[in-house]
Amino acid sequence: MKRKALPYVNFGRVLCAALLCSVLFTACTEDPEVIASLGEEAAPQQIIQLAPRPDKWVTIHASKEEELEDLSKKRRATQAGGPDRGRFNISLKFIVPVTEEQERVFNDAAARWECIIIKDVPSITGTIPSAFVGFPPAADGTVDDFIIEVALAPIDGPGGILGQAGPVYIRNSDNLPLSGVMFFDVDDLAFLDELGLFEEVIIHEMGHVLGVGTLWDYGDRDLLRGEETNPYYAGKLGNIFWKLEGGRKLLPVEDTGGPGTALGHWRESVLGNELMTGFLNLGENPLSHITAASMRDLGYGAIPFGERYDLERGTPGVDPNDENTTPPDIEDPAAGIDLAAREITLRPIGSVEVK
Repeated sequence: MKRKALPYVNFGRVLCAALLCSVLFTACTEDPEVIASLGEEAAPQQIIQLAPRPDKWVTIHASKEEELEDLSKKRRATQAGGPDRGRFNISLKFIVPVTEEQERVFNDAAARWECIIIKDVPSITGTIPSAFVGFPPAADGTVDDFIIEVALAPIDGPGGILGQAGPVYIRNSDNLPLSGVMFFDVDDLAFLDELGLFEEVIIHEMGHVLGVGTLWDYGDRDLLRGEETNPYYAGKLGNIFWKLEGGRKLLPVEDTGGPGTALGHWRESVLGNELMTGFLNLGENPLSHITAASMRDLGYGAIPFGERYDLERGTPGVDPNDENTTPPDIEDPAAGIDLAAREITLRPIGSVEVK
């Protein structure tokens, strides 16, 4: 299903053009003699890879925007134009060039989540390290309100890892992410396009970056329970809309698969084609009111702006008083792609402490 394009701000085109030379080649020059001397021996393409996970939790010090002495001279790291008007902004930083169509898909995904997360959070000014090896900081200035580094580059060839995504640095003030990363294998993009699932994959992974399945148990949150027996989601708003959609008892969380699959998605065998299960079906994969409402449980100023989702009335969920009773599987699961088996969901590596 091709989603109707939503309005967006073209954050990445200027940045991508500026980075084209420095990213693709180890040396750049306009000198004709130097260019001629290179001949066919152009410098090798830069390898894009995520920075190693640090052994210890990283703490970064920053300032709130309103505490700066001269707001007129602040550097806007996120390039968000104009005033906030009280809205939440997701900014994208493409570290390698992308096509206009790819950029559109990412911006549409950000716009979709911005229709759910509507309340502004304080802008933060500081230097946020890049999630990638050898690249400038993800932000060096004012972040308003959340910045995601994006890379479409080789990872392991066709048929392997589709992508890696998750929050990187968390705000100490509210335990919400300040920066995140989305890294997709360029060798798998044609495959996703053939299935008509490229846009759904981007929205799904951006959900993980914002905290779905990756921040349920971070800090003082206690949204994930029954991990050892029959996992379920304990958030109030998510469960209210689970029941409004037709579910009974409590909202089931995935209990099968390896790390990043289990305990990080809604349960595919129960919720079927909902977007934030670990399996994307061919056809429609709605971002439901359930997922939208769960963003408020995470602490965002969010509204349950979801898409039509057909859950059979009376679908059983988890009974926390009988955790050994597993909800039955849905009948005849549709064809699609086991996304969770081919994604790596990343957890945060550090936090940002505001002075």
